[in-house]
Amino acid sequence: MHYLLKTQALYNPTKRTIGPALVEIRDQRIAAVYEPDNQEAMESHANPEFIVPEALKHLPLKDLGQQMLLPGFIDAHVHFYPSSLIQAGILGQVGGATPEIVARQAQDLPLRQGWRLGIGWYASEFQPSQQPHRRMLDRYCSEPTMLLSGDAHSIWLNTAALEALGLNPDNVVTLSGQALVDEADGQLTGTFLEAAAVYYQTEVFRRFHEEAVLAMQDFSRHLHAMGVTAVGDVAITGESPDDMVYPELYERALAQVPLRLSFFPAMRSNREPLRQLYQRYRGPWLQMGGVKQFFDGVTSSHTAYLKSEYPEPYYPGDVGGPLIPIETQHDFILAASQEDWPMRIHAIGDRAIELTLTYYKEALAKFPLSLGKFHTIEHLEVMDWDDLDLVAQEQLVVSVQPSHLMVGYDSLDEEVGPERAKHMFPFKEFLKQGATLAFGTDTPVVVNVTPLESLHYAVHRQTWDGLPPQGLMPEQRLTLEESLYAHTLGAAKALSRTDIGGVEAGMWADLVVLSHDLRSVKDWRQVKVTATYLAGQQVY
Repeated sequence: MHYLLKTQALYNPTKRTIGPALVEIRDQRIAAVYEPDNQEAMESHANPEFIVPEALKHLPLKDLGQQMLLPGFIDAHVHFYPSSLIQAGILGQVGGATPEIVARQAQDLPLRQGWRLGIGWYASEFQPSQQPHRRMLDRYCSEPTMLLSGDAHSIWLNTAALEALGLNPDNVVTLSGQALVDEADGQLTGTFLEAAAVYYQTEVFRRFHEEAVLAMQDFSRHLHAMGVTAVGDVAITGESPDDMVYPELYERALAQVPLRLSFFPAMRSNREPLRQLYQRYRGPWLQMGGVKQFFDGVTSSHTAYLKSEYPEPYYPGDVGGPLIPIETQHDFILAASQEDWPMRIHAIGDRAIELTLTYYKEALAKFPLSLGKFHTIEHLEVMDWDDLDLVAQEQLVVSVQPSHLMVGYDSLDEEVGPERAKHMFPFKEFLKQGATLAFGTDTPVVVNVTPLESLHYAVHRQTWDGLPPQGLMPEQRLTLEESLYAHTLGAAKALSRTDIGGVEAGMWADLVVLSHDLRSVKDWRQVKVTATYLAGQQVY
């Protein structure tokens, strides 16, 4: 395999430039990149042949013309297993302004393995805000039914599901979060929060493991069509015994449909099983990238850990709280650095963010990671700007999800208060502080978000329909080049990989071709992925 790709619009994340170039691909890797050596030539399209060295003219050449060539997009933050179930139609979509609207939708979900499964409701979106009850779901669904909240931090079960799992108030699992109990009759309401919710998710999902292998292959093809060539699959819980990270299943799926997958299981007190995983999975396609933990939950259920009270507190002094003891989290971060494992911490509330960044700074001072490895802080939604200087750490990546900007953006004032809301998602401020930014989607929290959509949200801070008209905190808009970096080389750093994310000699030839130069198109909905390459082979 030895050929050339030629374009008038190569995005080079190392140089952060867009211009004409010739990319030489040999033996699955990028052999060389030939670009004009001066800015005038970079901007000139008058003589496109000038960048083709005479010695290479005998090689097969595909001239992309004005189509844009760039490194394959990397989704730094996914939950691969449940996203695959959605792709396969096993996990359907629900949502609405009342529990009854959602329950009515549930009756139309497909019956798979005797269960109806859905995802998408938010208690904070119900009018009035409320947690749902099994009795409402019982009206419409007699079969066992489980509905995940849109952020996957809560589940809603009907009576048949509680019976199928053999659950009652006396035998529910004791993990962070809780099983809600009806004060009137002392019975379970069917709503579970945080780690308790994930525990029962995995109990239900376990019956779909065999189907999931084919579902993962279909999801990988779906990612190819988006131009995604690598993902970071992160634990969906830091406490439940099953963290929904399944390398054995991934290995079977990727043997048939290629994708670069770095997985991050939950950090545990017993580190020996993690050491074994880290030694076993070090390949170029499937590798354990490090470990994951959760400092807090989400604002919609008041489980995000804030510095001051929620605007509509559930109880006096309601600031949420840590999901595991703070001392344990501190020890986990130090231990991960000592093991030379990149660690990824979910932190949404401003107190959780402050503590995570402070502990990372301490850990990296005591136990610096090997060259090319990075700790990562995930989400950073409710950011206290007094803590901004903490993001500028040399071996730290700030991992954000531009699509989260548009999820309930019109209810942020009510959720966290107007003063905190106006400082949320400060992407530009992170860069001004010198942070390394990485983009992801957090699928299935937000489903089927393409890289082009993520770029749009970051650059415009608006929906495709131009809402809100002035943009959401418009002063935090990024440039196209800044956003492309976050979805390629920045995201590669979140996976602690130095062999993907760029177009440098020696890197894997993972590339994507877009139908248009993004600089020349106002509405990026017109732009299509025309080709995706993995290790030099066209997979889409």
